[in-house]
Amino acid sequence: MRKKLLLGLVTLSAASMLCGFDSAETAESLWDKMETASADASGLTADMVFDLDAALNISDGETTVPIDLKLGADFSMDCLMDPFAMSMEGGYELSSVLLDGQSQSMQAYSVADENGGLKTYTYVEDAGTGEGQWVVQSDDSINITELIADSQNAAMSYSDMQEMGLVFELAPEAADVNGTECYLLSTTITADTLQTMLQKVSELTGQELPDAASLDSALSMLEGLNLNLAYYVDTATYLPVSIHMDLDGSDLTALNTLINALVASAASEEAPASTAELVINQFAIDMTCDYSAVPEITVPEEALAAEESGEAQSLEDAAAAVESALESETVAESETTVESES
Repeated sequence: MRKKLLLGLVTLSAASMLCGFDSAETAESLWDKMETASADASGLTADMVFDLDAALNISDGETTVPIDLKLGADFSMDCLMDPFAMSMEGGYELSSVLLDGQSQSMQAYSVADENGGLKTYTYVEDAGTGEGQWVVQSDDSINITELIADSQNAAMSYSDMQEMGLVFELAPEAADVNGTECYLLSTTITADTLQTMLQKVSELTGQELPDAASLDSALSMLEGLNLNLAYYVDTATYLPVSIHMDLDGSDLTALNTLINALVASAASEEAPASTAELVINQFAIDMTCDYSAVPEITVPEEALAAEESGEAQSLEDAAAAVESALESETVAESETTVESES
């Protein structure tokens, strides 16, 4: 009996060494194991939830009028690596004091074409009419198959992340995600580290960045923002099963300075300048991932049929149609104003 008990304890101890939270793990060793495991994954299914609750407070010095903005989005995604294919569907709801409320649903499918380029089929449903149209975009500037292979072979090591100024912290205790024991690895991205990260991604993908002046101008608007990232990594597989992002602790001073400059430039004698302050009450993105069973991804027959028949718009045609509609609306409003003044 004692021998059986001793054998059981030994077996349990060995199993705990092979699977489970290891207090000897470090942020560096965990990151590298997570990158290796992710590169070996054949695909995943994921659910992503986006939540924004913000307000722009406009003041004339006496009265403050809050313009609230709430945006919620929920998407599910399937992704296969070889051959590459991805599907996504979901929708969003937008509400504000300036809007009665808007919602829209969409589907998107991305596949590698015969030349390795990326082809994307997108169906966006109009919330008002319930109708929609397939939009097709082809991008032959990249070879998605080669890009995935290169990214898997050139995964960013922990030292690479340190070179970009990112500092990771590993929680001393295990976290739980839907019953799965996880390591909690977190870091914060600032405007100071974002530029280096963009350069690294540019080198990896071969895509050129905007000119330095434009990039510096864009990054200056993000000064003070903190994008907090939290990775929940399965202790058994070293795969991230949940990722959380938020803007907690951000300083919006630089962004509000820009907003007030725009407000001041639009002021006139009839409408003197007001002040504006952007307040972000909540900004969060949560994604949960599963790697156990990725379904087969097939572009719907109606999308292929629309492309073959010529009914599907290209992305350029869709953008041109939107631009034309906006121009027509502007002209109509101008004519109405002229008539009313007459």
